[in-house]
Amino acid sequence: MRPTPGHRTRGRWRTSVGVALALLLAACRTGPQPIAYGRDECAWCHMQISDARYAAELVTNHGRALTFDSIECLVSYYESLDGGREAQVSSLWVSDYAHPGTLIPAATAHFLRAQGPGSPMGRGMLAVASDEDARQAQARTGGSVMTWADVVATARRERWSAQHAGADAMEAGR
Repeated sequence: MRPTPGHRTRGRWRTSVGVALALLLAACRTGPQPIAYGRDECAWCHMQISDARYAAELVTNHGRALTFDSIECLVSYYESLDGGREAQVSSLWVSDYAHPGTLIPAATAHFLRAQGPGSPMGRGMLAVASDEDARQAQARTGGSVMTWADVVATARRERWSAQHAGADAMEAGR
């Protein structure tokens, strides 16, 4: 039996509505999306994201998740956005160093700049969710505990880039 013309129209309409709903739901996402370690590429420096202790994510107001291999790259990307960040960024997430692969809101995270290179970009930035984890990380690695605002201010002051700290030092020596 052949479908009637109205049957085909209803099918297309249902498909269109389904696609529109899927896009609407995707645009409403404000939380982090899973990072595919060993496959995803950093949106800033284009290195492969492989270390779950340092990864980060920015979710746009359109629900698109941009992944980063380090807090340093997230901050560099965030700072590169022209005015109106609030109009572009829905949420910022960083990996909990004490629980690798668990993304926590950057706004409530405790950041630590550990002594020594440590992180993928070599600046030693890591994040943890709790005061206790921050104290333990500080006891192990040294450094100072910061807020997200402190990290952004440090990035501005030091003019962070997508290059490793070692590469920055080599460039400065030329």
